[in-house]
Amino acid sequence: MAGYAAIQSPSSAHVSLWDNRKEYKSVLFQVCGFILLMESHLHWTGVSSNSIKSTWTSLCYLSPLLGAYLADERWGRFKTIAIFGTWYLLGDILMAVAAHPHVLGWKETNVSGVFDKEGANIDAAQGLFVFALFACIGIGTGAIKSNVITLGADQFNPDDPKEEAQKITFFSYFYWCVNFGAAFSYGYLATLCVEGSASISEDYGYFATFLICACVMAVALLFFFLGSPRYIKLPPNSDAMSKLVKVLVRSSAKSWSAKGACGGFVILILSFVLNLIAVFLEDGSSERKGLTYVAGALAVLGCVTWVLSGINYENVNAAKRSLGGPVDDQSIDEIKMVVRVLPFASFMVMWQCVYDQIDANFQSIAQQTDLRFGDEWDATQLSGAVLGVFDPIAIVILIPLLDAVIYPAYKKYFGKAASPFGKVLVGLIISTATMFYVGGFEIMRKDSGVIMLGNSTYPDGSFPYVLVALCECLINVTAYDVFYSEVPIYLKSTCQAINLFMVSMGSNVTSIFTLLFQDDIPNNLNDGKLENMFFAVGAVSAINLFFYIIVMRKMQFGMDSSRIVHEDEVNEKDALIDRSSNLMNARESFTQMRA
Repeated sequence: MAGYAAIQSPSSAHVSLWDNRKEYKSVLFQVCGFILLMESHLHWTGVSSNSIKSTWTSLCYLSPLLGAYLADERWGRFKTIAIFGTWYLLGDILMAVAAHPHVLGWKETNVSGVFDKEGANIDAAQGLFVFALFACIGIGTGAIKSNVITLGADQFNPDDPKEEAQKITFFSYFYWCVNFGAAFSYGYLATLCVEGSASISEDYGYFATFLICACVMAVALLFFFLGSPRYIKLPPNSDAMSKLVKVLVRSSAKSWSAKGACGGFVILILSFVLNLIAVFLEDGSSERKGLTYVAGALAVLGCVTWVLSGINYENVNAAKRSLGGPVDDQSIDEIKMVVRVLPFASFMVMWQCVYDQIDANFQSIAQQTDLRFGDEWDATQLSGAVLGVFDPIAIVILIPLLDAVIYPAYKKYFGKAASPFGKVLVGLIISTATMFYVGGFEIMRKDSGVIMLGNSTYPDGSFPYVLVALCECLINVTAYDVFYSEVPIYLKSTCQAINLFMVSMGSNVTSIFTLLFQDDIPNNLNDGKLENMFFAVGAVSAINLFFYIIVMRKMQFGMDSSRIVHEDEVNEKDALIDRSSNLMNARESFTQMRA
């Protein structure tokens, strides 16, 4: 830590790492990394495809814990990105291989680029796909995700006001690139993989899509390594995550609140493991249903345990050495503030479940919705995945609108700024209503009959994407600020990891809901009752909203009066810059995973 402090605050006689490197005029050439992700499916049933996708997303948000630990305490950020970036590239390559027609066992025909799929044995391709998706990309993307933007921020000299300003610009560029990648993915790749192109046949669509992703990742890694000689590579300098675990475990002997914090985490992880097993069991089997019910019950139990622990966070004081406990008083005072945010984190799970519907069950509906580009009966039918582009576009529009118009108007009218509690409350209300809206839309979609004429179905299929985007702006960005503001400086990154962990649990719950309602979700949704699942998610979200209001008011959490100013936050300018960077991280982070 002493070495790191010297780097941060060099004396006049000390030449810092930033002073010792070659300068570039453009911030884009200083630090810029761009990774394009692509998520698709093989030919499992609709239920299995959606649950596998949600479980994979859950893993993508679990793996940042590993990436953050290795970067902060073992390898450093550069080495972590280099290793897991290469591992991620291997996953992209294996995905392309798995999607090749010959690996899928298809037989060539007399027509070039067209294959006979009858009787194809795709077991090998499915196994390769699952390994690449979960073991390579699922772990690799999380380890990269937790470090790439931080490595970029490390390149700016904290003692140079000009570079500090450029750092904010870097976050803007990074966010723009992420949204560009998401738009390209939803707009072009989503169509290419399903329909092919003028020079790529439909049967090669998925192969070409994954090959493009592999090539983009390879180019990104090439530039990443080429820039290595001039990077600022800070050594591992934090043990915050290890300290949090050690203090909570040691405190468990004296404090039931600390014991609940540890136990809740274990229970939630167990829920994920059981759901992961259930996903790959036979469709409709009693074993799958039974395991899914257990996973769902554990998810509820884990969240309730965290809520009860957080409400009574002062109970952690029982582990203070001054009161006969095993842990020094200062560590307890710091760690109990992390325990205090656990209820807020728990209430985010159902919102994250709603959020995950964008790439899961929303897509299933879109695949059977009239998306013809024009009024003619034979107009081009767009891929359902294209609707996903409305979410990043809406975010780009809504964030400036909220910051420049809505929030100032609220402050002017009510005489006070909107509180984090209020922003999240509105977001949870909208997300709950969205589920009931989507359920109603699904009923109307089925009642409209089979597509015969252009515009024969309801035109509101894109509206849920906009509503979810609005919720992201209200909840996700606010959540990052809350996790940043409520704990001491050295625990801020760890709390962001907890935030990502709850995103993971939200995707886990989405998978659980999908499996629980598998009887209502046949491959042809016109024969099913998918709306039942949306109504169930909406009902549970309403219950979650009710208890959010009660618990947060009881704790006075997220209110204006509850904002904590810590003694270690002495430099207000640095704290403001860090918070601005953190908020930009919030805006890009949740878009990055959909790219």
